[in-house]
Amino acid sequence: MKKNLLKYRFLLLLIPLGLFVRYIDIKVYDGFLSNNSVSEHYSYLGILLAVLIILIFSIIYFDKKS
Repeated sequence: MKKNLLKYRFLLLLIPLGLFVRYIDIKVYDGFLSNNSVSEHYSYLGILLAVLIILIFSIIYFDKKS
């Protein structure tokens, strides 16, 4: 069981990342950035940057454990 979990641990990163991308995609299609407000663009970029940083640190963490 533990061997299978270690084999597919990348799914622990990809599934939440896919859900996040889908959520952002729905928000953009609903007109999240349509009014050209600078604060909304900065918040969008900030969220994407935060997720990217978390993803990089989790990949480094899983790589060190291997």
